[in-house]
Amino acid sequence: MSKSPRRFSKFFKFNIVLESFVEGNASACASRHGVHTTQLNSWRKIFKTHGPGIFENQKRKLNSKGHQVGQLEQIIGKLTVENQVLKKTYKMLG
Repeated sequence: MSKSPRRFSKFFKFNIVLESFVEGNASACASRHGVHTTQLNSWRKIFKTHGPGIFENQKRKLNSKGHQVGQLEQIIGKLTVENQVLKKTYKMLG
């Protein structure tokens, strides 16, 4: 009977990869956490190639949210002015 492959969370992988870079000894780090050295080296390779993309996506998300906030502030400003005009007009007519 064969065992199913173990599944590791993305947080587990991330923490072990960072630890291995800080420590400088991937083999010792892998054995300490019960992971095969080849697997850890694979995760390290993925981290090296895709790591910069993590920060690019965050920057894009922040920029798009900042743009949305700016648009919403403009709409709120327009509605505030319209509300004030309507209040003044109502007082003058009432």
